[in-house]
Amino acid sequence: MNKLLGDYDKPLFWLNTLALVAICGIAVFFTDQFGAFWNSIQSFLTTNFGWFYTFVVVAALIFCFGFSFSKYGSLKLGRDSDKPEYSTFTWVAMLFSAGIGVGVYFWGAAEPLFHYMQTPYLAQAATPEAIPQAMAITFLHWGIHGWALYVIVGLGIAFAAYRLNKPLSLSSALYGLLGDKIKGPWGKIIDFLCAFATVAGLSTSIGMGVLSLSYGVAKLLGIEPTLTINLVVMIAIFIFYTFSTTAGIEKGMARVSTINVYLCFGVAIFVFVFGPSRFLINLFFDSMGQYVQYMPFMTFWNDSVGQSGWLGWWTTFYWAWWLAFIPFVSGFLARISKGRTVRQLLLGGMFFPSLIMYVWFNIMGGTSIHLETTGVLNLWDAVQASTESGYYLMLEAFPFTTLISVIVLINLLTFLVTSADAGSIYVGVVMSKGTANSTLGMRFICAILIATLPIALIIGGGLKALQTMSIVAAFPFGIITILVMFSIVKMCTLDSSHLTDDAIKVEE
Repeated sequence: MNKLLGDYDKPLFWLNTLALVAICGIAVFFTDQFGAFWNSIQSFLTTNFGWFYTFVVVAALIFCFGFSFSKYGSLKLGRDSDKPEYSTFTWVAMLFSAGIGVGVYFWGAAEPLFHYMQTPYLAQAATPEAIPQAMAITFLHWGIHGWALYVIVGLGIAFAAYRLNKPLSLSSALYGLLGDKIKGPWGKIIDFLCAFATVAGLSTSIGMGVLSLSYGVAKLLGIEPTLTINLVVMIAIFIFYTFSTTAGIEKGMARVSTINVYLCFGVAIFVFVFGPSRFLINLFFDSMGQYVQYMPFMTFWNDSVGQSGWLGWWTTFYWAWWLAFIPFVSGFLARISKGRTVRQLLLGGMFFPSLIMYVWFNIMGGTSIHLETTGVLNLWDAVQASTESGYYLMLEAFPFTTLISVIVLINLLTFLVTSADAGSIYVGVVMSKGTANSTLGMRFICAILIATLPIALIIGGGLKALQTMSIVAAFPFGIITILVMFSIVKMCTLDSSHLTDDAIKVEE
């Protein structure tokens, strides 16, 4: 095992593996009871602690802006002479691909339409005034608020690893508060939660992506989605991302992410050119103005009077979902950010991916709303019945439907590959005691683990139940995010006054 996995943390590795297998077994064989239990906890948290999720997100935004322009913003993550390992484009492409996944297609055409038809505030639903408001709400859910959570924890891990020579693991982000106690029980608990949440969260995300991809394949072939198609799609994903994972970041993840972003841009340009272009341009400026003007209101809105349930299904759910993916996205961000400054990581990691999301959702969501309101397609009924169908149905209003659908399927595949790849790489890092370059065998084992769980869950029907559990399990990461902010300040205070190039001994 040591030859295959290298110097790995045996208790952490086997405890996580056994826990995941046990949890998935329960999710498959006791699906209803398992789902009901976690649904009740999720409902309790969103109803009673929605304010806490809001607090964490607001604190993250304030910290990112404040700390970026502080005297610590120019500190290098590594030696002062270190250069970034990856170009800015490749860095953003990898971060975007790891942090978003299939959500851009799954929700691209559907979410703005939901907010247009069920506008919660500032406009009456299904009116012209509701269109830019629907887009502004979508921008809120997919923009700088969520990315702020990723970059803060990513900075904590990267600073501890590249300036203080600590393991590249989530527990190291709390070094400023815990000191060498990160090697003790608290550090082990945090790393266990990190690895467990990564594999569980990715398993559900990949499983949902498989269902979406299978729907597209079935529609393209003119047949009904079946379990066989799901399994074939999952096997294809496994083959591609295992190859990417074992190839390493430079030859695998970086290249696939670049292809991923180019395909995404190509699809967006196609829809913009052949869609309602003038409407989309005007809508972008209207929506961005609405977003900037009402951002404080939308951020702090907690439905204290109406108790409609909309908040728990949307905004609070999104904050929990972003928190659920903090372990692996933040860890992967830290892994690829050596040589960048604190300011570059915080502001670049927050704004570059957000800008892509603003443009993407404006094009896709604006087009779906335009098709609905002009009577060209009845998308609203379709997305209510099956959210993943929205994008495929929208393409029926465009020329070259078959060709663009094939490109979309390829792009969905690359998104799933990059998400799984990033997760496999970082779980391997955590299991390997925070070593930046885990062994080929460790990455391969993590890839198998992340691939087999979705298959079991799809067959057994426990996918939705495990997804709910993953959202609930994100709650502790809200607390960890707050603590990481204090830890970063402490680490920078200790570090910046006396460390030099010769004093920073970063493991190459």
